[in-house]
Amino acid sequence: MSTWFQTYGYGEVHPGLIVGAYPLDPDDVDRLALLRVDRVLNLVEDSEYQPGDREAIEAAYAAHGIEETRMNLTDFGRLPADRLEQAVSELVDWLSDGQRVYVHCRAGWQRSAAVASGAVAVLRDTGIDEALRAVREQKPTADPLPHQRADLHEWWAARSAPAGG
Repeated sequence: MSTWFQTYGYGEVHPGLIVGAYPLDPDDVDRLALLRVDRVLNLVEDSEYQPGDREAIEAAYAAHGIEETRMNLTDFGRLPADRLEQAVSELVDWLSDGQRVYVHCRAGWQRSAAVASGAVAVLRDTGIDEALRAVREQKPTADPLPHQRADLHEWWAARSAPAGG
């Protein structure tokens, strides 16, 4: 297992929903297979990978039958409402279909923690602050940046607003 994956780790924050660091080698993907992961939502931009890493990961996913969906979000960046909705909807749909899901950014602290918190809020029909707390209970390093939390709150408020209101 890569030092990065081992150091930054992962946690199951809701039944079937695991959030963590990006896998960097086939051994990391082997670990995901041991966790019985069916789908991966990758929030990392291409520039965050070293040459050759993506190809090795893609081959390892294929060897294990793990499906990956990429949805690049800028590291340390904002989380636009339409992108949050798309990412959260994917996770909720996959989980509703009974799949085990791994969502990751680079370290599993910010982007992926925010998206996972959005999914937990939807799945548990709870507020964002409670969802963030629930995610942190299982992955203590989960800590979206203040502007990402604000984006998450704005997305949730708009999503929860009555139609036409």
